[in-house]
Amino acid sequence: MEQQEEQPQTNQVKRQYPGVDPERFQASGDAQDGASSRQPRRTETRRASSVPIIGAKRLLNSLDELNRPLTPEEVTAYGSTVQMSMPMTPEMIRDYRRRVDESQKAAAMPATGFRAQPINDAVRVSLAAGQPLQSLYVTPNTVSVMAFYDKTGKAWPVASYVVGRSDSFQVFALQEGSNQIAVTPLVNHGYSNIVVSLVEEDRPIVINLETNDTKTNFRRDITIEGYGPNAKRNPTPVLAKASPSDGIMMAFAHGAALPQGAVRLTTSDEGVEAWSYQGQLYVRTADAVQTPSPNQALSAPGGIHAYRLKLTPMVLINRNGSVMNVRITR
Repeated sequence: MEQQEEQPQTNQVKRQYPGVDPERFQASGDAQDGASSRQPRRTETRRASSVPIIGAKRLLNSLDELNRPLTPEEVTAYGSTVQMSMPMTPEMIRDYRRRVDESQKAAAMPATGFRAQPINDAVRVSLAAGQPLQSLYVTPNTVSVMAFYDKTGKAWPVASYVVGRSDSFQVFALQEGSNQIAVTPLVNHGYSNIVVSLVEEDRPIVINLETNDTKTNFRRDITIEGYGPNAKRNPTPVLAKASPSDGIMMAFAHGAALPQGAVRLTTSDEGVEAWSYQGQLYVRTADAVQTPSPNQALSAPGGIHAYRLKLTPMVLINRNGSVMNVRITR
């Protein structure tokens, strides 16, 4: 009798850790029938009255998938391991990443909190003595480029250049024989100048370099009042050349920053643009205007010309030796 009474105790000890219950993975009726002969499985998990870890309740619920009860020590050890491996909740992780992103964004922005306004403009420069110097505004972490053209709009290659402070400004030509020079500042605040020598031109061009937090010249087209090595020596004659200081003609020649009150007109040719301004007709085209005879003309980079003439509903242009009729309407 004693041996018969001790046998259930021995069986109970052997089935204290039965492992994975096959009932959970077998859907057949035979497996279920066979499971009925086994000792009933405890469905209630032993829980500690006080578990010293964060999120213990969620942890205990997640451990219900196991087929045996866990001791409080096991629950605490498992929870501590999870907490050490993943100490932050998803909400904490998202908040941390948001703060890191804001910190990196603040470090990338200038101290003023906003980026400098980019400028894309064009100027005309006279090589005569006594002319005012041009200034190029640059901003750290950006590149500014200057392009040089002659009065006919052809590219004027750069022969050489020198910068006053090479430790504050990095200057380089975009390629050999190019008419473009790129400038980027190496300091947050700096001032210097650059001297540019053009091919077949003895007179140098001096340009001020200055860092600026509010505006920066991303691109500047500089038209020199002279003929470069690529210029057409026999351009179509016009009655009068506009002065380089004529801002209105420059605006129409570049097709940007037009004066207030200029009214755009409709033309029958896509290669011809026209505006009406203060009782005059302004035409912008790469072709030569023949009739009516222009009062003034000005060339821009890219072989574009601006003409000022009296108001007329029709102009004749010379395009590659062919005379064409262009109608102009409002």
